[in-house]
Amino acid sequence: MVKKIFLACTMIFAYQNSFSQVPDATVIVNQSTLNGFLNAVGPISGKDQYNVLGAKGDYTWTLANARIELMPDKAHFVADATVKTGPFSYGSVANGDVEVKYNQETNRISVRVLNAEFEVYTKIFGKKIHITNIDAAKYYKPEFEFAGPQPVQPSVAVNLPDGTSKTIYIMPVSQNMKIVREQIVVASQLKFSDQPIQH
Repeated sequence: MVKKIFLACTMIFAYQNSFSQVPDATVIVNQSTLNGFLNAVGPISGKDQYNVLGAKGDYTWTLANARIELMPDKAHFVADATVKTGPFSYGSVANGDVEVKYNQETNRISVRVLNAEFEVYTKIFGKKIHITNIDAAKYYKPEFEFAGPQPVQPSVAVNLPDGTSKTIYIMPVSQNMKIVREQIVVASQLKFSDQPIQH
């Protein structure tokens, strides 16, 4: 499976004459975008053997409807699990954490499933017997990456009426990432100058 998935993201620029609480550039990654990829992956299955308390057999599991839920200040992974151990079968839920980060140096927003565990068990004479825990995160290894709110070029040459040109330098400042309901929002102010801007 591809390690990194690069997806197109819309960048909205709202240039202003002075800095204010309204950001100059904002990138929004919707929950539906992340889940569109997981939906395309579809159900995944696994199979192994067990040997507990003298009982031996095979168990199979299937994960379906995998999704990432974005809530204020956190992200969560959920998938519906179906497990079959011998003649016994049941439904469960794989729950886990999702890491969301913004790297200012690379201007990348990354989203990665850290863990997503569910239990495999059977029943012997009506008693629940634990077999193992499966961490499904390893099956969802792609790290989603999106471009952040920085201009493509650090400077722009402007042609003047007298035939000369003037270079306008652009630098993002005050960058901030926030997770809100169903969205990842990264906002930035932009500084403009006719002189090179010191970082």
